[in-house]
Amino acid sequence: MDTIEIRVATEDDFAEMLVFDGLAFGDPWPDNLADLARPTLDLDRFLVARDGGLLVATAGAFSQEVTVPGGAQVRAGGVTWVAVAPTHRRRGLLTRLMGDVHDNIDRRREPISMLTASEGGIYERFGYGVASYERVIEIDRRRTAVRPEFRPAVGDVVLTTLDDPALPTIFDRYRKQVIGEIDRTPERDALAKAHHGAGVSVARHADGFASWKVKSNWNDGHPAFQLTLIDLVAVTPAAHAALWHTVLSVDLVGPITSVRAVAIDDTLPYIVDDQRAIRTTNVNDMLWLHLRDPRAALAARTYSTDDSLVVEVDLGERTERLRIDGDPAGADVRKVRSRPDLTMNSAALGAIYLGGVRPSTLARAGRLGAKNDDVLRRADAFLMAGRLPRCSTGF
Repeated sequence: MDTIEIRVATEDDFAEMLVFDGLAFGDPWPDNLADLARPTLDLDRFLVARDGGLLVATAGAFSQEVTVPGGAQVRAGGVTWVAVAPTHRRRGLLTRLMGDVHDNIDRRREPISMLTASEGGIYERFGYGVASYERVIEIDRRRTAVRPEFRPAVGDVVLTTLDDPALPTIFDRYRKQVIGEIDRTPERDALAKAHHGAGVSVARHADGFASWKVKSNWNDGHPAFQLTLIDLVAVTPAAHAALWHTVLSVDLVGPITSVRAVAIDDTLPYIVDDQRAIRTTNVNDMLWLHLRDPRAALAARTYSTDDSLVVEVDLGERTERLRIDGDPAGADVRKVRSRPDLTMNSAALGAIYLGGVRPSTLARAGRLGAKNDDVLRRADAFLMAGRLPRCSTGF
C-alpha cells in the first residue's frame, strides 16, 4: 500500500526541506544562508512528499517573468527544488510532483513553465526543451585587451559594491531587452549576495555593471591570480566594452573564468585585440521551456517575417493545432482544424520558442515534421529572433 502523502509545504516543513535540498544536491545550506533562503520561497507553491512522516521528496515553483522575442515579459513558473530521496526512486514520485507543480502553474495562468536542470536526461519526458545555452569561457588576461577605439573615457566606470541601489534598476533595464532573461527579486538578490560572500568587486557604468571575485596565486613571484566573473550586465554596446576594459585591467590576474557572463553570440571577441585569448571551454544547456498554454505563449511574442503557419503540438495529455498569423508587430494565434505545416511535441516547441533553435535543425534530427522544405525555410525565418536567447540567472 502506498503510504506516501503529497501536500503543500508549510512553515513547519521548511527547516527540514532546507536540509533535504542540501543533501540531495550535495551542497548543504550554511547557517548564514538559511534565513535568507526562506523569503525567496512562496510555500504555497511548494510541495513535500512524506512517507510515514519522513520527508522523501520536494518540488516547487518561483513566480517569474521571462523576456520573449519582441520584448514582452511573460509570466512563468520557474520549477525548482525538485528532489527525490534515493530510497524512493522508481515509484512515480517525480511524475506525481511534476504533475502537481504544473497544475499550480496552470491555475495561476502562467503560460510558460521553465527550469534549469541539474541533469540533462530527466525533463524532456515532462515536455521541456532546451531553449537557451550557457557558455563557459576562459581568458588569458595577459594576452589580450579591449581595442583602443572601444575603451571608455576616464570616469565612465566606477568601483562600487553589491549594495549599490543602482544595480537592480540597471539589471531590470537589461533583462527587458534580452530574450530569455528572467527577473531577479530583491529576496533572491540578497541570497545571491550572501552566497558569493566577502571579496566581491563591482564596477558600475551608467548602462551596466560587472561583478567578480579574485583568488590569489603569487606563483613564486609570477602572479597569476584567478578572476571569476560573476555578472557582466550591459544595456548598451558602449557599456559592454567599458566593463570588459575594466575587467581585463585588474592587476595580477592571469586567467579569467566565467560560466554565464558571456553570451553564446557575445561580441567580446570583436572588441579585443587577440580573439584567441578567449577560449570557450564548455557549452551547457541553460533554460528549459514547456509551453503550458501554447496559444497564449505564441501570441505573446513577435515574429521576424510576415507569415502564417499551422503548428500541431503533442502535449501528452492532448494535441493542439494552432495557426500563427505573425509579423514583427505581434501575432494572432487561434485553434484550427486545417492541415498542419509543422508537427512536433512539447519539448520541440519549447526549444524553438525563443528563437535559439531552428525548426530545420530539429527536422534534420527527426524531432519535428514539416509539410515540405519550403515550410521549413519559412519557419526558420519566421521564428528567428534578433539575437540568440540568453539566461544569466540560475534558479
